[in-house]
Amino acid sequence: MTPGDPESGPREAEDAGEAPPSRRRLARLAALQALYQAEMNRETAEAVSDQFRRHRLGKNLEGIRLDADRRFFDLLIRSVAEHRRDIDSAVSAALSRDNGLGRLEPVLRAALRLGAAELLYRTEVPPRVAIREYTDLVGDFFDEPQARFATAVFDRIARSARPGELDGPAA
Repeated sequence: MTPGDPESGPREAEDAGEAPPSRRRLARLAALQALYQAEMNRETAEAVSDQFRRHRLGKNLEGIRLDADRRFFDLLIRSVAEHRRDIDSAVSAALSRDNGLGRLEPVLRAALRLGAAELLYRTEVPPRVAIREYTDLVGDFFDEPQARFATAVFDRIARSARPGELDGPAA
């Protein structure tokens, strides 16, 4: 797997002896790939998500059936598209001065935007779940330091956007 290459996909569950990824996890992965593609090709997220719905979702790609939760995929893409300015502001506020949003790898930037969108606008998802899911996705594409970095950013966003929801014992 090449760091920063969203076409690499998640670690193979079968190789690790784990259960296959959930449909929501696959929706998050597909949304990450769609946002990356949109940025790289200078296309709108909506146009790329339409391509994904027609040509990728529900198909076998690189040994994984991308049987993503289409409704959740659409919600994620729409959240980022509709709230991009606020999402970028929240991510930027959670970054150190040395790590501006524009200086990050495009895949990491897409993951941070999606995680922030879920933390800010998909409040039915507990923040610990969103943080764990996106940290795992970042870990699928990058080394441990980037995953820890992403966790810290998500934690700052969650504590600001959903105060009190991270307090207490882990679920």
